[in-house]
Amino acid sequence: MVKQSKGEKIFNFINILIMLIAVIAVIIPLFSVVSTSLVSNQELSRRRFIIFPQKVDFTAYKIIFEGTSIIISGYKITIFRVVVGTVINLIFSYFTAYAMSKKDLPGRNVITIFFFFTMLFGGGLIPYYIVIKSVRLLNNVWVYILPQIISVWNTLLIRNFIMNIPESLEESAEIDGANAVHIIFRIILPLSIPALVTIGLFYAVGHWNSWWDAFLFVSDVRKQPIQLVLRNILASAEMRINTITGRIDATEIKPPSRAIQTATIVVTTVPIVIIYPFIQKYFIKGIMIGAVKG
Repeated sequence: MVKQSKGEKIFNFINILIMLIAVIAVIIPLFSVVSTSLVSNQELSRRRFIIFPQKVDFTAYKIIFEGTSIIISGYKITIFRVVVGTVINLIFSYFTAYAMSKKDLPGRNVITIFFFFTMLFGGGLIPYYIVIKSVRLLNNVWVYILPQIISVWNTLLIRNFIMNIPESLEESAEIDGANAVHIIFRIILPLSIPALVTIGLFYAVGHWNSWWDAFLFVSDVRKQPIQLVLRNILASAEMRINTITGRIDATEIKPPSRAIQTATIVVTTVPIVIIYPFIQKYFIKGIMIGAVKG
């Protein structure tokens, strides 16, 4: 074992100290959010910053899950949106990126500029609404997927990743008699898994967190995602509390709106936090996509 010098020991100590500070800076707010969602009105009025609740109170979660059928339908719509939407996004992004990565693609630069132009300019909300209405996507769950079927930025990242794959692999496959379909699915696709998993996480988180399109285009509560359902619950929290308690003044037993807000954060964040460790190894590898110019 190589003996560390005094300078290396000091350097390692400073690194460890900085990492510990960073970990504490992340963990404390997380604990605070969870703890705040589990306190009563009386405790929160006494303690503005809570790490460990003195007494656990699930009233905020009871209010959120009061309309269980609406919550369940919201989760179903969100899961449908995340799973189907992410798969469709990745399919279109992958094939578009593969085509744009080919240097012999006719009009390649023009196509790239056209895609990039859409990132900078849009028609505005009113024309967008008119288009959605004209194609009959109002109150339709496909309004969550079809208008955002591809992200130009994510597609360009995948393109850059594919461009960094040595062309000799495709040339060797062609010499061995492989056709384009074989090359795309048996060679390029497996090598692109880290990039696709990383971009898939971006797409999935975007679908999971999105509620604005549902707010604009979907009035049917049964077709609204969980984010909009929880937003509506949060917006009407005080009225719901008074209805549940059967009192005009329920200040002594109702949880404060901040407890409901933090409970909403917990409910909407936990699924993504649970999924992330399973794809972390791909994410760490794929996060470098586009870092090397092809």
